[in-house]
Amino acid sequence: MTRNLTRTTQDARVSELLGLGEEIDSSAALNTQVADGLPATSMDSILQTIDAQATIKIIPERALRQAKLKNTPLSPAKSQILYDFARAYVVADRIYDGNSALIMRFLEKPHNALDGAAPLAIAISSPAGADAVIDLLEQ
Repeated sequence: MTRNLTRTTQDARVSELLGLGEEIDSSAALNTQVADGLPATSMDSILQTIDAQATIKIIPERALRQAKLKNTPLSPAKSQILYDFARAYVVADRIYDGNSALIMRFLEKPHNALDGAAPLAIAISSPAGADAVIDLLEQ
């Protein structure tokens, strides 16, 4: 079951994809949350939205399992990876009118403009990688 993103601004939609409250609706609030660590349930929220079950690997399963077991936030590094994915996904969501199958096909298929790498791999590699995927989507 896919879940459509309903919030209006891009930052608010990133927050929604990550399963965060409506009060986190700006890049400053998102950056603070990422620095503090996203809840482990952010990954569950992403999987529910993209309807991927556990077939997509954004962060290591072990890190996710540990955070859930200890009821602690994800590390800032793992949180940054989820945030970078969410930023790219939200732009793709806008371009592909919320069609999660088309979005994931774009993200998982190697792209010539990225030297044959899959946009997903580039987006989760670094903030600059996410920016490169966003730029590609907005061309």
